[in-house]
Amino acid sequence: MMIRNFLSHSICILSLLTISFSAIADRLYRFPDENGVLTLSRSLPPEAAQKGYVILDDKTMRVIERVAPAPTEEEIAEIKAQQAKAKEQEKQAKLEAEQAQKHRQQQANFDRTLLITYPTEQDLIDARDKDINYRKEQIDLHLAKLPKLEQHLIAVQKQAAARELSGSKISGNMQKRLDAAHEEIAIRNQAIQQYRAEIESLSAEYATELERLRYLLQRRSERNN
Repeated sequence: MMIRNFLSHSICILSLLTISFSAIADRLYRFPDENGVLTLSRSLPPEAAQKGYVILDDKTMRVIERVAPAPTEEEIAEIKAQQAKAKEQEKQAKLEAEQAQKHRQQQANFDRTLLITYPTEQDLIDARDKDINYRKEQIDLHLAKLPKLEQHLIAVQKQAAARELSGSKISGNMQKRLDAAHEEIAIRNQAIQQYRAEIESLSAEYATELERLRYLLQRRSERNN
């Protein structure tokens, strides 16, 4: 019984080896030779293996497998460059998507705050007018002070000039009065410029917010209807 099993097992192995060798024997290799001419052979030269080849069935000439040529150093470098470029593009796309998401979130927060702060257009208009009018009032106050300050400066300058013409030096107290008058005029002129810049900036800011608020209120009205 054991001998019969051993023989049966051996016959199976021999059959498989026969089939395997037969399959290999039934193959042809087609590859370009050193002149680029396609050649058929049962063996594959090493140099041909590096250039790419096709395995054919010996009987039907059917293509069994195509083996691509090994890439050159230039091709490998190009592949790596393309992979690096694709990776960078993917990274850039991801960054842009994150930035877009962040912008959408910021816009949503801004819209929510805008609707809470200004339930109606008139609320925003009233707030705008209050802010701008306050700054206009401050400008008017500074402008009203400037003529008196300039007159005071002129008076002190005349006194200083008279002392110099008489051969006397300007006293320390008088110099302080001159410096103080110059400084106060400069401060008030600077404040006027600052308030005017703020009015311009606020006007643009409120205009943008009013346009956005109108859009949001319109959308809310359409949803409710």
